[in-house]
Amino acid sequence: MHAKQKTGASCNLTAMISSIRKELEEGITVDMYFFTNSIISAGNDIYGPIVIHSLTTPPGSTHFECPVVARVFPGSLSESNAVSVVQWYPHDTGIFTTSSADQTLKIWDTNELKVVERFSFSKPLYTHSMAAAESHCLVAVGGSECKVVLCDLQSGSSTHILRGHRKPVMSLAWSPLNQNLLASGSQDNRIFLWDVRRATGPLACLDQHNGGGASGSAAVVTAHSGYVNGLCFTSDGLFLCSFGTDHRVHVWDAFTCRNTLINYGKVFNSLSHQMSGLCISSHSQTLSPLICVPTGSDVIMLEMLSGKKLRTLKGHYGKVTSCVLNPYTEELYSAGNDANVLAWSPEVRPPNRKPSSSRSVATASAPSTSASLSVGASSSSASRGSAQAGRMNVYEDAWSSEED
Repeated sequence: MHAKQKTGASCNLTAMISSIRKELEEGITVDMYFFTNSIISAGNDIYGPIVIHSLTTPPGSTHFECPVVARVFPGSLSESNAVSVVQWYPHDTGIFTTSSADQTLKIWDTNELKVVERFSFSKPLYTHSMAAAESHCLVAVGGSECKVVLCDLQSGSSTHILRGHRKPVMSLAWSPLNQNLLASGSQDNRIFLWDVRRATGPLACLDQHNGGGASGSAAVVTAHSGYVNGLCFTSDGLFLCSFGTDHRVHVWDAFTCRNTLINYGKVFNSLSHQMSGLCISSHSQTLSPLICVPTGSDVIMLEMLSGKKLRTLKGHYGKVTSCVLNPYTEELYSAGNDANVLAWSPEVRPPNRKPSSSRSVATASAPSTSASLSVGASSSSASRGSAQAGRMNVYEDAWSSEED
């Protein structure tokens, strides 16, 4: 993976993930394991291999090459093998998982680059999500079967099925606060909250109108006026963010199950038939959590508590399909169907210094005073460690600016 200068965009560096991928409509999906600084991507097209890159960079580097740690093709070159979602095992990089249009959930051994377990389904899969829990090793799987299937990695079997959706399931998210709480979004415009210890029915069905919508026996409670293809909990598990093909972003109180009714405006959703990989920054890393939403060829950053639009990150030449945020360094990684993975690094400034008009790349030794964004990692391993210890005690919100 190379980082090189790019023109005609608001970013400085572009991280090319692979030169053999073709630009097809489906794009690529990405996930990152932060403790080993490893990123994994999978092509959502017939040529797309699974690629693992190391993101360790030399101190102070702005132009760098990210070495390929491993590469493997998930199957034969056919549309039925297109990978929908790739995800690291939450506790280490020894295992990763993929779900795909070939109707299978595959468990991979990273060292051997071989499939060690396979769960087969009767229809193509849209998404899956692995719980970062200590009490169980469940993987929730959603697809065209209009139900959520829970697969147990310990027993190698499907434990039980969560029924309730009337159309295909497109998005899933586990709560980081309650390891038994699962959220699911579907093409039936609904979001269900489940306690996976009981399969009798959902705990709640989220209502975008908080009970103030249409009444009557024929009324159906919906979370969006379109498909729900994006779900993400905040790091503390107190809020759930959803994104729909009605081009709306909603934030829900995870305890009351009510819509906070914060107005984020219209956010174009260009991924009508696949999961949209949005992410939310941590409370401890910014003054207010930021929602990063793929929209067209850009990524929009929204302030969660106010609805204010802070940034539009431009750099991709095709639809952005997925993004993931490093909670320790605040680096954002976005993937799109232009076969690129872009690494966005925020520039930080001391609290009493005014932002300059320059647009330079932030480095670990001399942070830039501007509020611009740079693409590519720019901090050394040592500086990243110090940032984890308490960056916000020294610097202001890294993504926002007084210029806005």
